[in-house]
Amino acid sequence: MPERPRVLQMGPDPGIGGGMAAALRALLDSPLADRYQLDVAPTYRGPQPLRRLAVFCAALATLAGWSLRGRGRIVHVHATVRGSMYRKSVCVLVARALRRRVVLQVHSGAAEVASFVASRGRLSIGLFRGAIGASDAVLAVSAASAEALRRAYGVEEVLVVPNPAPAVPPFVREPSTETVRLAYLGGFANPAKGGDVLLEALELALTREPRLRATLAGPGELPPRGEDLLASSPALEWAGWLGSPEKDELMRAAEVFVMPSRSEGLPMALLEAMAYGMAVVAADVGGIPEVVETGVDGLLVAPEDPDALAAALCELAADADLRERLGAAARRRAESLDAIEVADRLAALYAVLG
Repeated sequence: MPERPRVLQMGPDPGIGGGMAAALRALLDSPLADRYQLDVAPTYRGPQPLRRLAVFCAALATLAGWSLRGRGRIVHVHATVRGSMYRKSVCVLVARALRRRVVLQVHSGAAEVASFVASRGRLSIGLFRGAIGASDAVLAVSAASAEALRRAYGVEEVLVVPNPAPAVPPFVREPSTETVRLAYLGGFANPAKGGDVLLEALELALTREPRLRATLAGPGELPPRGEDLLASSPALEWAGWLGSPEKDELMRAAEVFVMPSRSEGLPMALLEAMAYGMAVVAADVGGIPEVVETGVDGLLVAPEDPDALAAALCELAADADLRERLGAAARRRAESLDAIEVADRLAALYAVLG
């Protein structure tokens, strides 16, 4: 049997948390790995400055060794904004200097891309444009993000390759007849996740709808407003960062998933919630409306509108039939966004470049 062609994936360590790491894990577990040997050079394992620098330097050394030994021709670089874009621009330019073919995939949402570029100086923009111009293919995870990249960097062609929804084996959720549990996984470390908007909405919703029970989880610390709400409302729980087993337990127990983001590409957490058959309430931003149709497989609300978010949460809490219908439709939609389609698109791209 002939050896599979090798492709080096450069991105966060797949073993850590975060949406891009989850997307990379999904890629490594997808049918693409049956066609290509997917090697990994982690560029990030955590925020500690010295460790971050050491991991990045080790990734560049891996890239150089992998290339000089002739392991493969294609390097697939995964990026977001902020520090990630600086690191990955260097990765792209080094890979090109080593005569590798480069795929640069940006996982950020449209609003994040636009605001990040607007905040950077001329030298930074020159670095990013140079990396994008040196890439053989530029990918985005949603049509909205692709358009934002075109506008921000003047790139002519951006291909859309969505994240795949995970496969969740069928299970029976046993909801309570007295309470409705909702889950939020975005934490409070990144303002783009809209955690502050959710806290304001929950102040309204928990007062109006006594059946609601909310579990908040994710990176960062609960802000003072959340601490006050937690102290005053027994219906609210702060779980902090969840490992895979704890997250799986929450997703199987909760009926409603809320995503109040200001910006998103195509969030893995949303796709996971849909695969678990949860009724989704999400902000109408980025790639979210490309997979969620309001009233069909979820409810979409305007971003940064806590009143509308609270109203949608109360609507779901009051209507068990609506929760069941939206959850079932969300699961069917997630099943249609399977890993096979994504693997086929990337395999076709790799074949052209290789």
